[in-house]
Amino acid sequence: MFVCIGVGQASPICQRYVNTSLALCIPVRTGILDLNHYPMRLIRCLTFLALLPLLCTCGSDSSASMKEYGQATISVESDMLEESIEVDIPQTTEAPLPTDGQADDRSTVPRIIYTASARAQVEQLDTALAIVTRAITDAGGYLASQHRRNSAYEHAVDLEIRLPAERLGSALELLPRISANVDYQNLDSRDVTAEWLDLESRLQTKRDVRDRYIDILRNRAQKVEDILNAEDKIRVITEEIEAKEGRLRYLRDQVSLSTFTLELYETQEYRDTGETYRRGFGSKLLSSLEFGWEIVQELVLGAIAVWPLWILGALAFWGFRRWRRKRKG
Repeated sequence: MFVCIGVGQASPICQRYVNTSLALCIPVRTGILDLNHYPMRLIRCLTFLALLPLLCTCGSDSSASMKEYGQATISVESDMLEESIEVDIPQTTEAPLPTDGQADDRSTVPRIIYTASARAQVEQLDTALAIVTRAITDAGGYLASQHRRNSAYEHAVDLEIRLPAERLGSALELLPRISANVDYQNLDSRDVTAEWLDLESRLQTKRDVRDRYIDILRNRAQKVEDILNAEDKIRVITEEIEAKEGRLRYLRDQVSLSTFTLELYETQEYRDTGETYRRGFGSKLLSSLEFGWEIVQELVLGAIAVWPLWILGALAFWGFRRWRRKRKG
């Protein structure tokens, strides 16, 4: 029978050393100890016990170094993995962010109001009017107003047309095809970009101020006076916002839809319609008496109106007569 003395869980190296080369095996017979090899084995046992602390220390240091080596290996492998991932990921091309100049170019798109006017002679007014009305509908516009008048010389119609700005050129090109003669044709433009941008910036500022007042009214106002002041400020700012929004809507409508004032006329051969009313003698006599009475009234009123001259004339006549009397005396 053998008694095996080993080392516990000190370290893997120490365990491996004890199990392989330094395992102390003392043969013991039943009841009697074998002393033939006992001195040598005792020396070996004492030597092992003397070297055991050193072996445990070396084993712990080596295990710590093994742990550090393992951690370093893992970190290096993770770094290599990250580098490989970074290399393998394809670089996607993204659109560059707009620069300040490009942003300003988008914000300063020209806002231009176009207006046109023309006068043209047509051969048949009703036919030309039908063609113009159909062209307006096809262009996406509408007829804002229409006024027709007839005289002994011509029949004419005045049209106020609203149509998209990009279709104004085609409308002007249609005019020579339906008319016999174009008396005049005008095209005007007005740039409202500065006013447009000013309104947008002011609106945004006023909306921000109104939102702050609303926040104060909801979360900070405690006194009745503070609540009334906040509500008054909100009311004033809301009115200003509505006024500027109305102006901006008007500009948007004028920019998107151009105004075309068109006058079409058809000449007519002059025809004398004759005198439709003949006055009698009695009517003429009454008119003469009325006219004479009006003359008398005007003379009397005129004489009264120059009363300072009458006074000056009377003083001059009195002075002249007195001067003559002195001269005779």
